Amino acid sequence: MAPLPHITVLMGTRNGSAFLRQQLASLAAQDHPDWSLWISDDGSTDSTWAQIHAFAENQPNPVVLLHGPTRGMAANYLGLLCHSDLPPGPVAFADQDDLWLPTHLRRGLRALAHDPAPAAGRVYCAHRMLLRPAQPPRPMPWRGGNRAGFRNALVECLTPGSGLMLDAAATALARQAGPVDVPFWDWWLYLLLTGSGVQVLQDARPGLLYRAHAGNHLGPRAGLRAALWRVNRLRDGSYRGWMCRNITALETNMAHLTPRNRTILRQVLSLDPRQRLRHLSTHRHWLRDRLALWLAA
Repeated sequence: MAPLPHITVLMGTRNGSAFLRQQLASLAAQDHPDWSLWISDDGSTDSTWAQIHAFAENQPNPVVLLHGPTRGMAANYLGLLCHSDLPPGPVAFADQDDLWLPTHLRRGLRALAHDPAPAAGRVYCAHRMLLRPAQPPRPMPWRGGNRAGFRNALVECLTPGSGLMLDAAATALARQAGPVDVPFWDWWLYLLLTGSGVQVLQDARPGLLYRAHAGNHLGPRAGLRAALWRVNRLRDGSYRGWMCRNITALETNMAHLTPRNRTILRQVLSLDPRQRLRHLSTHRHWLRDRLALWLAA
């Protein structure tokens, strides 16, 4: 078996001192040692910078720390991915507050390296365990199967960024599109890359512990509070707005899409925004979500 390649880990930070040290330690404990870490800090006012500098001083792997654009998480991660000095090759994305299991990088790189690889590239996404205070980790709902693809990406993200890796071809494609104005960077990458013919590999084995806490960017992640949060985003029009922003950004990158997916996008663009929800609702993973979208349209 050929040796696994170097991989660049991309992490966005902002006031992450409460959990950052543990996440960095889990990166240092990876059983694939050939990595470098690029961090874009989006205006931290706590000890985030000091923790990163301390980690870099005691770590043989390269650590690059940059100032972020301070325009939100999506701009921070996409700006980092599209940085002009970023080396070519595969990338892995990391949240500032999770815990990686020791085999995460190696398993992802092995999955991405399987032949034959599609010309457009591959993305890999590890399953996650939910980590709550004073509770043992438990698996998050598994959304694997055959629904991952461009139509599904128009209405949701099945590749959460905390477990996401891109091979060299998919990384190059995403960088060609450049930083765009979208609500969520991982949803955008899932949408752009599936539209371009990239293969999605979803690993049912957990690769990390996703930490649930009050500061989670996208609200509560499980349970009744999470369900209510999602319902409210449908009722107040936020969800429809997110979809429209994604589609607008994708329209400017039409040249990257496969011919089939260009046709699909043109069909969606021809619809009124309210009709889009109902038209695309059948492509959500969960039946309950399909029904909620249909009723909200």
